[in-house]
Amino acid sequence: MMIHKKLSFSIRSSLIFVCVSVITIGSAVFYSMHRLNSTVPREYTESISRANAGIDAQAVLLRLHKSIAEFVLSEGKSGSDPAQMQSLEKRLRSDILAALGKDSAQGAEMIRLLDDWLESKMRMIALIRQGRRLEEMRPSFGTGSETYNRLETRLGLIAAENQRSMEKLAREAEDKYADTMRFVWWLWSVTVAFNVLAGVMIVRKARKMIERDRRTSKRLFESEERLKLALSGADEGTWDLDIPSGRLNFDSQWGKLLGYTEENARPHSFEEWARLIHPNDRKRVLRAMHNHVEGKAPEYSAEYRILSRSGNMIWVLGLGRAVSFDREGKAVRVVGVTRDITHKKESEERIWHLAHHDTLTGLPNRALFHDRLKHLIAIAKRRNQMLALLFLDLDGFKEVNDHHGHDAGDELLREVASRLVKNIRSGDFVSRMGGDEFVFILRDIRQREDAAAAARKIIDALAEPVKLDGLTCSISGSIGIAVFPDDGDELEPLVKLSDLAMYSAKQAGRNNFKFYAEEGFSGR
Repeated sequence: MMIHKKLSFSIRSSLIFVCVSVITIGSAVFYSMHRLNSTVPREYTESISRANAGIDAQAVLLRLHKSIAEFVLSEGKSGSDPAQMQSLEKRLRSDILAALGKDSAQGAEMIRLLDDWLESKMRMIALIRQGRRLEEMRPSFGTGSETYNRLETRLGLIAAENQRSMEKLAREAEDKYADTMRFVWWLWSVTVAFNVLAGVMIVRKARKMIERDRRTSKRLFESEERLKLALSGADEGTWDLDIPSGRLNFDSQWGKLLGYTEENARPHSFEEWARLIHPNDRKRVLRAMHNHVEGKAPEYSAEYRILSRSGNMIWVLGLGRAVSFDREGKAVRVVGVTRDITHKKESEERIWHLAHHDTLTGLPNRALFHDRLKHLIAIAKRRNQMLALLFLDLDGFKEVNDHHGHDAGDELLREVASRLVKNIRSGDFVSRMGGDEFVFILRDIRQREDAAAAARKIIDALAEPVKLDGLTCSISGSIGIAVFPDDGDELEPLVKLSDLAMYSAKQAGRNNFKFYAEEGFSGR
């Protein structure tokens, strides 16, 4: 009897212990499921919102840059509506802050970069509205281009980081859901005999979690598709480099960008990709990648030209960052994007050309002349060489302007510029200083007679009559010559001395040339 009572007590105690344990464990499961149910979707929602905001910020930045570039290239006469540009700026600020979330320090840095870039662009627009010459925009353009590249690079890295964060959350969520569901089904099978109601509640809760997991997965899929669409609209393609094997994988958008639509036509190794890079850019690009892999640079970033399937060179921007490391901390995997910046480069080159060339004749202007002369003087000093500066002023140009009008004068200047370019050596340089004044730089001459021969050739080229809309005009030129280093070894003195020699040639009867140091020497 006592044994029976003890056995019954043991069974009852065991059953009570099991029931209490099951209830306790079940409560813990329900609590864990509730936490997953509340935290995971919220984390997904926040991550997706940041990723979408980063994508929107990239698109808005590109639209704002194009709008400002169109306004600058049209010299303020046409282009985007200022109100529209202000709206884009306001939206860009909002998207940047949303993409960074709680990272207020990085948000402040990004807004500062945006303000710096917009300030440089506003200075360029203000110069255009004031009717300033294009060369005056060069400082603002250089600063703005550098700041824009930094801003664009940072946005690209933020978008990539947000995408990786979403992928990490997805993997962690899948693991959590899988572990929780395995434990739930095990507990259900053990407790079904003790508490059917608890089992039903667990199953219902599990079904809700599965349904929410499906909705979350759908939202993640839609976000990934939106990212792909954004990359397609922004002319971007992604790549993945495995450093130990040298394996390099490019996605279909990269192939579409460069014309390598078939997968087997794309490069599949680091060496194959490097061979497609323009020879003049290859060393610089590989150094940038090497510095990042070795930890000398926080990221890989390089602008370069790459050979497309059609045989043309396309300007691209490569951005990347290491995402996997070995035990020694060395990078073993780098992922990134390649962006088509051909339009941007063409716009920059056009603005640079307008800022450094005469709009009437197409010849280099005064600013480019001073840069080139300074550079050539430095080379001549290192190599102990001579060079000559020829200052040309047209004789009789004012009469053509007065009698036939400014249109005829402009046509005459264009014809003169064409003749001057045809009658100098390929290594020499001619620019228009303004009005009817032109300056030549003759590099690497052996004696003063070489400069005299060039002056005679120019004067003979101008002697040929010029036909202007049925009218025939005759014109000549007076040339002053200063020689480096005999007459001077610095930029400003040489220009001044050649100018003085030119006036001496005019006083001597025009249509001739004079050396500054030998006023009596003339070729006519």
